[in-house]
Amino acid sequence: MLPSAGVKARAERLGRKARVRADILIAHLNWASKRWPSVSEALRPHLDAATFALVEKPPRGGETAMVLFSDLVRIDRALAAAAGGDPEPIFHALGAQSAQQSLAGLYDCYRPEDVHGFFQSMSVIHRAFQDFGKSTYERLGERAGRVQIARYREFSPVFCTSGAGYYEEALRLMKAPGPIQVRETACHCSGDGACVFEMNW
Repeated sequence: MLPSAGVKARAERLGRKARVRADILIAHLNWASKRWPSVSEALRPHLDAATFALVEKPPRGGETAMVLFSDLVRIDRALAAAAGGDPEPIFHALGAQSAQQSLAGLYDCYRPEDVHGFFQSMSVIHRAFQDFGKSTYERLGERAGRVQIARYREFSPVFCTSGAGYYEEALRLMKAPGPIQVRETACHCSGDGACVFEMNW
């Protein structure tokens, strides 16, 4: 389920300070490689030279390799532009790809009845994959919870939509019984103090 933050217009703030692990970018480019024979040819018309260089040669180096958050957003937008049509499902799919790839194997540590345990660990995972914001988790019921992400100095609705895809795919990978629902009920992009994702499974 794609996120919704009500009827407020959604804004964006991008700069040159916030960074995310390059693994996220690599996961998104791997999604693209399943769609196009040449990701570079598909994205070249949609990116400036400096950002395109990250597509041709993504930084590698495990936990130490980082890219600017703003560059990730630009590349995600280029992927959606190359795909054509409604960009929201593309951003959602990119988040799902990140869940599949960036945390491969970690989900095996959690049983379906211990989904809360995974999301309680999100504060640590969050710090490992981006150098801005703070993630907290609140259990709302036996099969319901809320992730709140605050202190974003940079933000984009592109990243929020991919975040919903990430959480949804994480629940699937943990074999949550379902039906799985993820909804963004508040968002930095709408002027709220935090991005809030409410989940049921």
